[in-house]
Amino acid sequence: MKNTTGTSSGWDHPQPTAEFLAKHPAQDVEIWRTLISRVIGVATANGWNKTAIARRTNIPDGTFSQWASGKYLGVLVNQNNQVSNWLAALEESSGLASRVPVSPVFQQTLVAREILETLAYAQVTAGFVAITLDAGVGKTTAARHFCLTRPHAYLATISPNTKTVHGMLVELAAELDVSEHNPARLVRAIGRKLQRIGDGSILIIDEAQNLLPDAINQLRHFVDINKCGVALLGNEDTAGDFMKERSRSVSSRAQVLSRFDKRLKREPSRGDDARTLIAAWDVQDDDMIRFLLGIALKPGALRQIDRTMKLATMAAIGDGDEVTLKHLQMAWKNRDLGDIS
Repeated sequence: MKNTTGTSSGWDHPQPTAEFLAKHPAQDVEIWRTLISRVIGVATANGWNKTAIARRTNIPDGTFSQWASGKYLGVLVNQNNQVSNWLAALEESSGLASRVPVSPVFQQTLVAREILETLAYAQVTAGFVAITLDAGVGKTTAARHFCLTRPHAYLATISPNTKTVHGMLVELAAELDVSEHNPARLVRAIGRKLQRIGDGSILIIDEAQNLLPDAINQLRHFVDINKCGVALLGNEDTAGDFMKERSRSVSSRAQVLSRFDKRLKREPSRGDDARTLIAAWDVQDDDMIRFLLGIALKPGALRQIDRTMKLATMAAIGDGDEVTLKHLQMAWKNRDLGDIS
């Protein structure tokens, strides 16, 4: 009877069968013992079962099961090599992931403060608000922070594939964990989830410039009927298409646009916000600060600082050095987004 040593993940440290030992060279068996121990360690740490490992190593399930059980009677060296190559690639990617810099924690920039105040206003008053600012200034980051720190706040992102009324409702149902398969009842089911509770609920729609006019009108329905705050986040086109929809009457278009209780359209000070983010990255060199401030004026704004700093930091780690202006310049050049004048 084969003896095994169990692990908490359900994997066993196998004892190879007599046929396995007789079939394969001792050196290949020793390599197999080392590899199966490493595989079990990785699988246990990540909660992967044998099927998952077989898929990741690109080895057929049956073949991998025999290999992992010490019963494989094929050419062992081939399977050993495939598992070894997978483990090496996994360790390399894990090492790379560990070197990827992490963005600073949420920064209370001036624009973030105005976004949070606008969202809070919409939630408390069941208001209909639009936040239409340039890309990269932190709209999504602020919205996520708001949802993490406030109850009954929900964030859904619209794409060109979910811009219609039905597409949007399906996306909302997924984000709100609403299970309703009858399209005729979907609006009511979502409305019940958004119904005003206590200090209010709020639905935040990111990338709202993708919405069709009828979808915006549907969101107004949630404000009117369910007393739920709704915030549209997007670029300057947000709600603009509704104004251009000539098939609608002027009164119909005005009915929706008049429901916007507040529209945040202008950043307080991008320079000050850029300095806040640069300080969060602990950049103190004057030349580096000037370079990053120049980046902040490019399309993509504050997001450009964050992504350039990450790339520069990885390059500096590879050089065994601190981040320098040279690393920043090379990172920006490698991102191929234009020159800093």
